[in-house]
Amino acid sequence: MVNTFYLHLEFKNKTGDWSINLPFLCIKCGACCKLEDFLFAGEVTANHGEHPEVHAKIKALFEELGKMWKIDEAKYDHYIAKTPCSFLVNNACSIYEIRPLGCQLFPKTTFGMQTQDCPSLNRFKKQHIALKKGRPRKETFFFTGSANCEEPIKPSNLNEKQYRACITKLSQAGMTDDELSLFNYFNCKNKE
Repeated sequence: MVNTFYLHLEFKNKTGDWSINLPFLCIKCGACCKLEDFLFAGEVTANHGEHPEVHAKIKALFEELGKMWKIDEAKYDHYIAKTPCSFLVNNACSIYEIRPLGCQLFPKTTFGMQTQDCPSLNRFKKQHIALKKGRPRKETFFFTGSANCEEPIKPSNLNEKQYRACITKLSQAGMTDDELSLFNYFNCKNKE
C-alpha cells in the first residue's frame, strides 16, 4: 500500500460523470521538516519502550522550548520559525517509520498546503489546477497507507480518452515519470 494523500476529483459533463485520483508523491526533500508548525505534528507513532531515545529527545526539546518561552518569547518565536525539526538529518527524516501523524499526513495538514518550498507540492498544485481548469467538480482529499488512518483508494471512473486528456494536462504541468507511475497505480487499475 502506498503511504500518501490524494485528491479525488469528480466531474459532471454532457456525456456522463467521471472521476480521477491525483496522488501526491513525496520526494523527501525535507521542506516540511523546516516549517514552523512541525512542532505541532503530534506524537511519534511508537511507544516509549520501542524507541526510548526518540521519546527522550522529544521530551528534552519540549522542556527546552518551555524554558525558552518563559525566559524570552522573541527567542522562542525565532527558534520555532528558523529551526528545522531535530529529527531532520541530511534532508531526510531520521524517524520516518514512526514519524508523527501530522508528518505522515503532510501536506494534508493545516501547515502543509501553505508551504511553497516543497517541489513535489508545487507540482501537485499545478497538476490540480490543470485538471480542474474550467470544469465543475467535486473535490475530496483522502489518505491511504498508514495504520492509523488507512482508507482504501477511491475507485476512479474514466474512459481512455479522458485518461489521455488528463495525462496530457498533467505532463504540461510538469508531472515526473515517478508521479506518472503513482498516478497510474491510483487510476488505471480501476479503469479495466
